[in-house]
Order: sequence, then C-alpha cells, then structure tokens
Amino acid sequence: MNVLSNPEKQTRPAPPLLDVRQTAALLNVSDSWVRRHVSELPAVKIGRLVRFDSVLLKNQYSGNVSASGKSLGKAPVVIQRRYQSGSVYKRGKKKVWFGMFREDVRKSDGTLERRQRKVRLGTLSEFPTKHAAMNELQKHLTHNHKPSVEMTFSELVEKWQAVIVPTLKTSTANVYTRSLRSRILPTLGQTSIKKLGRYEVESFLATKSKTYAKNTLRELRSSLSRVLSWAVQCDWLEKNPCLGVKLPNGTGRTITRTVLQSDQVKALAAKLPEPYATLILFLAVTGLRIGEAVGVKWTDFDGEVLNVQRRVYECKADTLKTAKSKRSLPIPSALLVRLKILDQSCEWVFSSGTGTPVNPGNALRRYVQPVARVLGIKLSGWHDLRHTLATGLIQSGVPTKTVSEILGHANVGITLNTYTHPVMENFRAPLKEMAAQLF
Repeated sequence: MNVLSNPEKQTRPAPPLLDVRQTAALLNVSDSWVRRHVSELPAVKIGRLVRFDSVLLKNQYSGNVSASGKSLGKAPVVIQRRYQSGSVYKRGKKKVWFGMFREDVRKSDGTLERRQRKVRLGTLSEFPTKHAAMNELQKHLTHNHKPSVEMTFSELVEKWQAVIVPTLKTSTANVYTRSLRSRILPTLGQTSIKKLGRYEVESFLATKSKTYAKNTLRELRSSLSRVLSWAVQCDWLEKNPCLGVKLPNGTGRTITRTVLQSDQVKALAAKLPEPYATLILFLAVTGLRIGEAVGVKWTDFDGEVLNVQRRVYECKADTLKTAKSKRSLPIPSALLVRLKILDQSCEWVFSSGTGTPVNPGNALRRYVQPVARVLGIKLSGWHDLRHTLATGLIQSGVPTKTVSEILGHANVGITLNTYTHPVMENFRAPLKEMAAQLF
C-alpha cells in the first residue's frame, strides 16, 4: 500500500526530540550526566547536535535517574563505568603536547565535583605523533585514577582536630595543637595539601631553623607528620611528605641539663620554704617527673611503698604519660620522715595554701630559680633533678634496666641516650690507666 494514500500515517506526528537540558529535566539529572551517558540513551545525532527521543526515554526509563546513575523507579538504568580517554593538542613554538581530561575532585565538604584538567605531556621530539602523545596521556590517567582532593592544610588541621585530638592525651594534644596554631599554620595554612611535598616541608624547616633550636624543629616535624599521615590514611594524600626528612641545625636557644652535686641539692632545700624544700629532696631521691610528684596523694602510700598512678597537668589530675610510668617505688625512711612534716590535712602531699596541688611553673619561677641564682647554681628546670638521679645511679654501677624502671621510661634507650651525662671523673680513670701503660 502506498504510504501517501494512508491518511492516518500522513497525519501521525513525529515523536518530539529533546535537547540535553530537556532530557536532564525529564530524567531529573544534571546536564553533564546526560552528556556523559549519550551512548547509553536513545539519542539521535544531527551533525554536531544531539537529540533524544522522548517516547523511548519515557518507555525505557519509567523512574527518575539520580546523579549517581541509579534508577529511582521500577525500570533500572544500567550505567557502565565511564572510562575517559581525554584529548591532546600542541601549543607553543617548541610544539609541546598537552593533555586535556576531566578529573573527579573531592572538595573539603566531602562532595565530588568533576573538573577539566590540563597536563603537560612533553615536546614533539619526545612524542613525534599524536598517537604517542595519547599513549602518554593514558599512562597519566591510569596512575591518577583516584579523585584528587582540594583542601588547604588549614582545613585538614581543622578536620584532624575534630576527629583525632579527642583520642589523644591532653598533654600530647596540646603539644601538637600549639605547634600547629602558632608556628605552622601561619606559614602553611593556605597551602593546598596536594602541593605539600618534601621540598616544601624541608624549606619550611630550613626557614624555622633560623629562629628555633633543634628540639623545637623536631616538634614541628612531628606535628606536621602526624596530621599528614592521617591524610594518607583518609586517601587524601598518596604519601606523607615528612617521611625521611632530616632536621636542619637550629640556631635557637637549646636547653642544657645540669647534673647537680649532693651539696647543691641540700643547699637549695635549706634555702627554700615548705613544701618546696621537701619537694626538691623528693625529686632528687625518687626521680619522679614534676607532674607525677605534685600529683602524689597521701593515700598513694602503702607503708613505705609509693604507688605512682597519676600526674597533674595544667592544674588537673590526669593519667600517667605512658603505661611504664605506673610503678611502685620504695621510699627511704629518711625521706618518709621528711614528708611527715608537711600538712597532712590536705589530700595532696605537696599542696598550696588553697589546698590544690602545687603549681610547678609558679613554684619554679617564684621560689626555686631565685634561690638557685643566689647560690650560683645553673638550674634549667625541675627535670634537672631527674637527670641528676639517672646519672648518679648509673655512675654508681646500678644496672641501666633498673634505672629505667625507677624513672618509668618506656625503654632503656631513653635512659642511656637522654638521661645519662658523663662528667669529668668518668674520663679521668680510663685515661690515667692508658697513660700508665704507655709511660
């Protein structure tokens, strides 16, 4: 039958063709989603234009499609993973190949956004043909398949503080947050974490070495590494740029510990009022950290044995520094007699006038340091007494393991490397013996 002779076929309207925007509105998706899935939709190409058959769209996809590519209705939409190939082009007098592709970028709020990226591939001499340039681009796309992250170091620190800081001890968290807030964020805060490489870390430490000592530089590197290693665990960075970074030599003031003589300790105690005089003697005999000492209660004594089980940090009772710090020490009877002269009406052994634990900073600044200066004793801080005990015990032949247990160190290496200070007398005997053999 002649089609022209059939009036019904002559008057039947053609199905409406929809453009990208109309199709996106029909499926309840974005325009870019429609462009990415042209090959999977009933599309008609008219030159460079693309139109979609509305009837087939309604029949085939009865439900709305979400931006993730999953159907919200009865008829599922099977969307295959999109493997892009990108494109290449040449620019400049030297004919340099550039690649263009789209990259998934994870924003600081966790959402993904697809953005167009450009990467330099190489010169025409390196890749003489377009096919060679395309192969190089594919290598780049293969190695960079994970979504990149757009986040400044300041935003990373904010997330780290919200998630990780509550899991840390208060003293440890304060060390990190203080370094980050006052010394790192003013310099690196607005830097993208993608641009924080080894060179940037080393340059930062080299600049700070003109102001700070090596111990402070070690603290800065540790704070940086702690935050960036967490970013690696979150898949926001491929690797921690702080790994393997060596510290420069700092020029700032370095704390030098003083090993006191017995006469100097007694002279300090004789000039100080209570409870600071007994506190000096207590630290010199037990080697406790100052926070552990001011955190001792009368109830911690079991006869002559002291059970170290807490410390005071920033005027608040806190857990001990490490698991090894929890220890029991026999207190010599002479020291016990000295302790009993203190006020026992308060629960704290070393208490202030208001019944709170002694404030170590105030006590050192107002009482101990002024007396030490009058006596001509160079005292760096409370920790000098801890170093004094460790050095004296090892020089007396006490096994290093025993000294480490008394001090509550996590391992013997800390005792040997940090708390042992050779004095002139340690050198005299071996040198004298060698001289006797030669002369």
